[in-house]
Amino acid sequence: MKLSQAKAIVEASIDSQVNQSSGRDACRVVPYLVGGAGLGKTSIIQEIAEQRDLDCKIVSLAQYDAGELAGWLVNDGDGMKRLRPDWMPKDGEGILFLDELPQSPVSNQNIAAQIVNERRVGDHRLPDGWAIVAAGNRTSDRAGTNTMPTHLRDRLMFLEVEADLDDTVKYYNAKGVAQQVCAFIRFRPEFLHKFERDANACPSPRSWDRVSSILSWGLDAVCQTEAIAGQVGRPAAADFIGFLRVYEAVPDMDQLIANPDSAVLPDDPAVLYAVSSALAYKMSKANAGNVIRYLKRLPQQEFAAFVIKDALARDRDLKNVEAVRQWILSDGKHLIL
Repeated sequence: MKLSQAKAIVEASIDSQVNQSSGRDACRVVPYLVGGAGLGKTSIIQEIAEQRDLDCKIVSLAQYDAGELAGWLVNDGDGMKRLRPDWMPKDGEGILFLDELPQSPVSNQNIAAQIVNERRVGDHRLPDGWAIVAAGNRTSDRAGTNTMPTHLRDRLMFLEVEADLDDTVKYYNAKGVAQQVCAFIRFRPEFLHKFERDANACPSPRSWDRVSSILSWGLDAVCQTEAIAGQVGRPAAADFIGFLRVYEAVPDMDQLIANPDSAVLPDDPAVLYAVSSALAYKMSKANAGNVIRYLKRLPQQEFAAFVIKDALARDRDLKNVEAVRQWILSDGKHLIL
């Protein structure tokens, strides 16, 4: 499923868990996001917490010793007591995100099973205002995973997620990722997420986000190519570097927007993707009318849809511009879902 769909399910689960924090186990359904590395599973949990103004405690289970995770046992008179683990929140509201679940040793997974099912470790309980979400990679990815105990699997709601182009570009636009990256993955969507088990680097939504950072370093051409190859692998880097040369040939956007009725319409699909991405980046309340006039001239109206969707992901207020509203209601009603 798309990450946006998984996000909707996770949010419903969070509401249910908080409302049923003291209810029956069956009423507290805990989602488990499973998918390839670099998809953005952690990012959507952080986004939910940010949007809801909640705390977010990320517990990377593979990085904990079992004693740390459960809380160390110490002497207490003639007996023993378990100390409160440092990750356990004491109060407030938030999301407890159990990450790297299948990468952790089975001893940690058994502790996680108690956290998921009983909202506690030993005598230390999770506050009522907190919800639990878990995530991990697929066993088939050979990401150091261990077989999950059946009693833990039975306590989780498995949500299998995969990379989605529109979701990724929407996220990139909201976070200010380089428009060249957005344009490229629209042009070559097969490179959005191309996992290779034996490769040191391969393309993923996370690695392309980092390529955006690399582009800002001011490296010379050779060093930039090597850095990008080290992040997404050589095949994807070669295609991307070639696309950057196309991107440099894009017409002056300010001139295009100033003269929407006479500006050249690109024939080359690569240039058209580059122009569309640049228009989405440049579109504002002041120039939206001219951008729409240019888009109406495009013979391939799906590119117009790309521009509008990506621009709205960057600035939701554009939806209130009359020209944008009219395009959505007429030309775009079958293109924007």
